Amino acid sequence: MLVGLALVAVISSLMIVFLGQARTMMRIEKATEMQMEVDAASRFLETAISHAEPLPLSKSSPDNVIYLSGEPDRIEFNGIQAIGFRSSALREIAVSLGNEDQSGHILTIVQKPRRGSENSKSDENQSVRLIAGVTAIRFEYLDTSTGASLWSDSWSAQRRLPAAVRFTISVDRDGATYSSAGFARLDLADTQAEPMN
Repeated sequence: MLVGLALVAVISSLMIVFLGQARTMMRIEKATEMQMEVDAASRFLETAISHAEPLPLSKSSPDNVIYLSGEPDRIEFNGIQAIGFRSSALREIAVSLGNEDQSGHILTIVQKPRRGSENSKSDENQSVRLIAGVTAIRFEYLDTSTGASLWSDSWSAQRRLPAAVRFTISVDRDGATYSSAGFARLDLADTQAEPMN
């Protein structure tokens, strides 16, 4: 009987240790998955921003032609986006914090067709959730037009794209904070439009 009790005690202690290790492994796996999700959102933004096109935004006017509009928590530009299987189209893209849910703000991408007809009204302003639980996002814009590299919190230069955009995303999930930094060098930043006479 004593041997049986000893065996039960040993098995119980081993089970407690095993369950504790299993819980720790599950927490590590969940944290790794969450960090991978934040990193994936960051890589997606890097790719989208780096392919910004030097085309006027819809809010431009003949006297104020803007290719990219940027603030610390919002960026707007024109780019090529996938719209289906092996198909893409030119869209005006806005990235910002959208509605708030129970875990924080939702980072959303709003895509608006550059050209459209009355039949394509349903395609306008397509909002896509990129990641939820975002507590902060911050964009910065690199201006190299003066020969020096200057980072700024906003961008509204006429007929120019910034040389690069860097950003950080912070997300809170289950009491833990995950963050990711991104850096997008704009492929067409050196393309200058000819001044109109």
